[in-house]
Amino acid sequence: MRLARWPLAAIGPYLRTRQRYEPGSAVPPIASSTRRHAGQRSARRPSHRILDVPPAMTLRNLPRITLGIGGSLGHDANAALMVDGRLLGASQQERYSRIKHDGGFPAAAIADLLADAGLTPAQVQTVVFSEKLFQTTVFDRTRAPSSWLSRGWSSLRSKFDRRPGFGHPFATQAAALMPQATQRFAWHHLTHVVGAFFTTDCERAAFLCVDGKGEDSNASIGRISAQGIEMLAELPGENGLGLFYTLTTRFLGFPSFGSEYKVMGLAPYGQPRFAMALRQLLQQGEGGAIRLARDAQFHPHQLDTLLPWVAATIGMPARQKSDPLRSEHADLAASLQLVFEESVMAMAAQAKALTGESTLLFAGGCAQNCVAAGIVRRSGLFAQVINSPVGGDMATGLGAALMDQWQQGLLPGLRVEDRGYYLGSLPGQAPAAAEPYRVEVGDDLFETVAGLLANGSIVAWCRDRMELGARALGARSILADARVPGMQSRLNLAVKFREGFRPFAPIILEERSGEWFDHSGPSRYMQFVEPLRADRRIASNSDQTDMRARLDARRCEVDSVVHVDYTARLQTVHAGTHADMHRLLSAFERCTGVPMLINTSFNVAGEPIVRTASEAWDCFLHTDIDFLVIDDQLFRNPMQLSREEKIAWVDRFKSLA
Repeated sequence: MRLARWPLAAIGPYLRTRQRYEPGSAVPPIASSTRRHAGQRSARRPSHRILDVPPAMTLRNLPRITLGIGGSLGHDANAALMVDGRLLGASQQERYSRIKHDGGFPAAAIADLLADAGLTPAQVQTVVFSEKLFQTTVFDRTRAPSSWLSRGWSSLRSKFDRRPGFGHPFATQAAALMPQATQRFAWHHLTHVVGAFFTTDCERAAFLCVDGKGEDSNASIGRISAQGIEMLAELPGENGLGLFYTLTTRFLGFPSFGSEYKVMGLAPYGQPRFAMALRQLLQQGEGGAIRLARDAQFHPHQLDTLLPWVAATIGMPARQKSDPLRSEHADLAASLQLVFEESVMAMAAQAKALTGESTLLFAGGCAQNCVAAGIVRRSGLFAQVINSPVGGDMATGLGAALMDQWQQGLLPGLRVEDRGYYLGSLPGQAPAAAEPYRVEVGDDLFETVAGLLANGSIVAWCRDRMELGARALGARSILADARVPGMQSRLNLAVKFREGFRPFAPIILEERSGEWFDHSGPSRYMQFVEPLRADRRIASNSDQTDMRARLDARRCEVDSVVHVDYTARLQTVHAGTHADMHRLLSAFERCTGVPMLINTSFNVAGEPIVRTASEAWDCFLHTDIDFLVIDDQLFRNPMQLSREEKIAWVDRFKSLA
């Protein structure tokens, strides 16, 4: 089979492609470790499946227990547990350690998952990591893609060594915790793809995975179906589109890890007048192929050495974190977002050309840019665009576990029951200190809370199992009425303690969303930014350049969830996905005629989203939230702490971010 190419002739030998993984056994072929440079004959390279499990492991005399572990790249450590094709749970280490983006071994997350399932570490049969640790080590030390020889040696060792962790701390700690378990290692990008594929309604799709880094590549294109995965092209190296966005984010004075979403929110305030200058930082080829003109790594100090180069190229100094945001910073953010969107669209077109598929699965860390995802969906290039429910690395453990269970033939079909990604632990009982402030709710909690919201109160909502990922989906949320003037500023400054320009997302009844927004499908996990319908808009002064004035200008009936460019990051709520939140939104609509609320994560700046009832109560006390729901109980805020005490508490988390 002749391999399609990702053309990069303009910028040198930059492409690698992979061969098709033909079915060769009774279990789905997951992937191959064989990669080749363009022009080389793949038939001369040894090949093996990504999770080549010995035949003895397929015996069905015991339940098949697989633990997937993600985060070995140094951030967002997570774990997922599957037994005989059933997804029992998934969670992130940061929710336990209270350190945002915690990259340490997810021991607490693993312990919680096993305890909830009534299992012990000794019962885990297979641990699958969401990364090929040896290939990553080779690349990090040599800055060159690992060769077929190193891949073959890694594969051979995996066949004869049940724990070939190559000394990586994650593998070592996993072996100590679960000494009976066999260790496997999955290609990082494929854990993104598989995790999204089996938790969406899709039979086959092209995939585009754009990431910061996975082993020794930053983007990949292929197709996935029940028959397996076909990898068609990839962009090797670390200095790709994701690092370019991170570097510019740092230049804009947002140095903490994972701040790219702030720049995405800043972009609508500006004009893309720096786009041409930013393109000079890049080497670009056909089909969206892109890389930074200088070698770079995802290390803060190394990125800082490139800031003078960026400043000289675009003609403005780097912003310090404490500097005020000015119009030129918004213009740079708008320029970065434009270049990013152009590249993603070109990559999507390349995926279409290589696969001919009608459905695109967009995955990887860069898929968290829901503005770009919305543009790809509205372009009509594909009949259907699926954006990963959890685009970042927080669900790679889930993808790794799915890959193992898929290969063993244990998945019941093309759809794993994911319970709407509410896969974490329950909040537990409210602390005793909360009891004096409990409010009687009568016969219907939902009607009571809807009434409070309609009267302008801010309500924190902590019910049932928590969400997986960085986005609050209605289980650990702060809710408010988007119609209330000034609510956006009140939430940012008195509740979240964060930058005042930041937008909030609407959570809306899915069956009503088309009456408010122009969109072509659901957005149940906040994956897409979509425009407000024209008939819902209020014309604004297009000549207004002051950021604060633009933010405060009246745009529509629900200003607090519609950004200055008349767009919103939607979460559409389906009754079958989240019955509780659908019930609350329905009650609010009966009160107000509006089927949506503000939904933001239940935390403050720098703090991971709350997990337990005790954490919820603590956060509640240190903010200006009016009421708190913990499962079926409602509490009022005693408002006993001063502003200074609240800020001091928040600063503890900011120092760790």
